[in-house]
Amino acid sequence: MESGRNKETNLQKSLEQLEAATREGAVLAVFPEYQMFLPDYSNPGTTAAASESTDGNFVSEMIAAGKGKVTMVLNIVEYAGSGVRPYNTSIVVNDLGIVSGKYRKLHLFDAYGHKESSCYQQGSIRPSTFAVPDARMGLQICYDLRFPEPARMLRLNGASIISYQAGWFAGEKKLETWRTLLRARAIENGTFVLASAQCGENFTGHTMAVNPYGDIIGEMDNQEGMLTVELDMSLPEKYSMDVPVIRQRRKDIYDISGF
Repeated sequence: MESGRNKETNLQKSLEQLEAATREGAVLAVFPEYQMFLPDYSNPGTTAAASESTDGNFVSEMIAAGKGKVTMVLNIVEYAGSGVRPYNTSIVVNDLGIVSGKYRKLHLFDAYGHKESSCYQQGSIRPSTFAVPDARMGLQICYDLRFPEPARMLRLNGASIISYQAGWFAGEKKLETWRTLLRARAIENGTFVLASAQCGENFTGHTMAVNPYGDIIGEMDNQEGMLTVELDMSLPEKYSMDVPVIRQRRKDIYDISGF
């Protein structure tokens, strides 16, 4: 998607994409970061004003459209209280229309001259996994991709899919970095990586799916649309037998606990 600062327009785009996904028979739909609202780091008040709870209008409309059809991973500006910055939040909505998982972005993009923390506050919930069709899935958001530890925690907690919802800003070597890190997170953990990205002149686009061996099994350019892939959920287990990096960790020397 190419989101803007009109929530209603973003909602209509989301509903159109969701309808297209259900027509194709998708069982899991992953939307990008900033799906609900594109923040203006120089004017943080507009992001706070756009915030909603998980039972607000934006999520409710998406639930009504997807209930009984598809599991969704949405990204919202989550209301955190009057006078405080909201959270950059991803939620899992199962096909029964129930919010079954939530993740608040741990690492805010205060880099390359940007200051995401002007609009949001950091999350503090430890990464966990949630049930999606035929798998357990862990959620990450954009800048989290540069930090390998949460992905490893998710794998140790049973994730066979990790999603990265992103508004990956364009810039020198940014696309190369995006593609490299997505493949690295897949290879080092032996999981599928699903990366749903904002597109347009400010972002790199390139929504992508990567299998546990690091093969890119689907990739878009920098345009709106939908990438549909079929995941062979036997591959994470096969990879763990071929390349047993999880079992071979030297926990006597280092440890990243998933618990």
